[in-house]
Amino acid sequence: MKKTSLLFLALATVLVVDTQAQVARVITLADSLVGGVGGVAVDRMGNIFSADFMDSVWRIRPDGRVSKFASGFYGASGNAFDSKGTLYQASFFGHYLSRVDRHGNHEVWVDEGLNGPVGVAIKSDGSVFVNNCSGNTVSRIGSDGVATMFASGNLFSCPNGITVGPDSALYVVNFRDGRMIRIDESGRAELFATVPGGGNGHVAVARGSFYVTAFQSNRIYQVTMDGSVTLVAGTGQFGEQDGAPLEALFTFPNGIASNAAGDRLIVNDYINRTPPGVDVPPVPLANIRLIKLESISDVITGALRSGGITDMEVAYRAFKSDPSTATLFTEREVNGYGYAMMNQGQLDVAIRLFELNAESYPNSFNVWDSLAESYMNKGRTREAIANYEKSLSINPGNQNAHDMIAKIKAK
Repeated sequence: MKKTSLLFLALATVLVVDTQAQVARVITLADSLVGGVGGVAVDRMGNIFSADFMDSVWRIRPDGRVSKFASGFYGASGNAFDSKGTLYQASFFGHYLSRVDRHGNHEVWVDEGLNGPVGVAIKSDGSVFVNNCSGNTVSRIGSDGVATMFASGNLFSCPNGITVGPDSALYVVNFRDGRMIRIDESGRAELFATVPGGGNGHVAVARGSFYVTAFQSNRIYQVTMDGSVTLVAGTGQFGEQDGAPLEALFTFPNGIASNAAGDRLIVNDYINRTPPGVDVPPVPLANIRLIKLESISDVITGALRSGGITDMEVAYRAFKSDPSTATLFTEREVNGYGYAMMNQGQLDVAIRLFELNAESYPNSFNVWDSLAESYMNKGRTREAIANYEKSLSINPGNQNAHDMIAKIKAK
């Protein structure tokens, strides 16, 4: 019944281990931001905040407008938002942590006990944790702004990025090697995974998996909760090329964050980097890159192109059973795709999509209504009536179903 117009992107994912990487495309959102690359944070309204590892934080609005949000920091590095929209911004060279309000006004909150702070993570209870790259420790910040050591040990080698995992533990990635470390509630650290490339930037969570910027090797990796590591974007060469993930080029990607919906990753990387031996270095410039995670539409499109309806069904079921995507709500998207196929005369594809959608969402009156319409257009009137009646059993007020049954019976 409900028709939706959708933009469908082709499936383009190659894996280095046997797992689903779920990345569709890389797109540049903004370029030529003056400064380097620190952390990236995204608020719940979709605004992107990129620290420049100098004195500023840039804001990139959803409509693409770029402006300087706040300045006056000293090596603006990692950052994170709390539940009230306050940005916590680390200053690497100043060894302090600031709190920034929604207007860009900021104050130093922690000015003792930090040593080269970079990554910032905030748990659901408001607890704040900061990586000390220069000290090889992780600090916990009390509500009074006092930093105490939470985790340390030989596993840490310039701990850079930090995030809260799906299991509520802390996960840290090192800058000077590829190690990814899990820290439990008591502060006990253990090796979780090793990311190729020799040195990481930051880490974010999306769809129940981790995504890590491999700063030294110009790539992006996915790390699942079982510690499996998958290359998802980047050739390893320097550059700014967008497009299919394993054809995209990055230059020292560093900050990474996911949007509120968990279907987009935001990365900052360099446009240029000071080459060794240059007496007068150029002004550093940075990009903001969007990594679009695969939607169910991307999966369907790729499967239809490669193998038809049979492959489409296999791909659909794999997407719906994968732990990282199983909980995603896809009813409206699949319904819209089905109508797009029906409008193009591909009724068999549309019918199978509507059937799969009805399997996934049997309590939705709309999926049965759409399936009935596809059967009606195919001339399968008995099945059309049965499915319109199924829709009415869920929603007796569905006037469209009443009208269509009357129309079919009048013929």
